[in-house]
Amino acid sequence: MRFHGGTLDPPAAVARIRALPDRWSEVLAQDEEQLRARPEPDTWCAVEYAQHVVSAIGAIEWAARLFAAGRSPDWDELPEDALPGVFEHDTHDCSRFDIAETLDSLGAAARSMAAFADSLTPEEQVVIAVYAEEWVINTTAVIRHALHDAEHHLLDVRRGIARQKLRR
Repeated sequence: MRFHGGTLDPPAAVARIRALPDRWSEVLAQDEEQLRARPEPDTWCAVEYAQHVVSAIGAIEWAARLFAAGRSPDWDELPEDALPGVFEHDTHDCSRFDIAETLDSLGAAARSMAAFADSLTPEEQVVIAVYAEEWVINTTAVIRHALHDAEHHLLDVRRGIARQKLRR
């Protein structure tokens, strides 16, 4: 699926967020060796991408909750315990993550984001604030950003697995 966030109304975005666990499960059903192999030396393996998505959805939901309350997020104040999963951007070890636990965490993060997004009133959906630096958007755009991140990285994983298969 190609992502065109601006064309998604909130119910469509919620539906696609709810579908993320199934879509990621399908891709992560590959051979474990492929999921833990780096397609390129400086590219995350599939499991690292999935862990990043868990972390990203959690962080973006935290920001969306602030938006709905009329506040801009201060990313330095993001509580460490607010993030599901165990991903650390600076730690690169494709063997350290359990695939089933990663999928469970991704499912929990997606369900939480979808439930939150689905609960927003029309007024909360359009609250405008500063997301990062000078990026001024509304709550709905923040939620679409979580979906975009998850779908973009799912495409990265699919491409990486395809590159590995071509090399064999």
